Amino acid sequence: MLKKDIVEILALGLVVITIVGLPFAIILYDRYHVATHFPKNSQIINLTASAEPCVWTRDKIVGFNYWWKKFQFAKEIPIYDDGRPIFFRVKSADVLHSFAIPLYRIGPFDIKAGEVQAIELKTNKALRSTKYLCWQYCSECHPDLNGRLVVK
Repeated sequence: MLKKDIVEILALGLVVITIVGLPFAIILYDRYHVATHFPKNSQIINLTASAEPCVWTRDKIVGFNYWWKKFQFAKEIPIYDDGRPIFFRVKSADVLHSFAIPLYRIGPFDIKAGEVQAIELKTNKALRSTKYLCWQYCSECHPDLNGRLVVK
């Protein structure tokens, strides 16, 4: 075998490993980042806002499923008043949104498309069920972009 053939085989192997391994590396990094960024035993609530399907969802919205998937609307999100810290990881799939929980005076926090905003729910009172909503006008169905936090 020629030296040139060996280099080509090694280069091809490196390309294949990169193409196959990169998605797994991204997924593992995201899980590692979430696990190390928040205190242990935290309640982490992932929410994504989307103006086109007009939904707050706990489903992952990424480029390839934005147009065809029917996302489940997160109308009611359970939160547990057991002393554990509560964090919201909020992101926008398309346009500028804004996240707020008026009862607890949280927000509004601007959520730019593609960015993740970590928001902690801090209160010195017992938790009560309340609404969360989009504060920024984002589309014609903006008034429907709200949901409820239900204390368990």
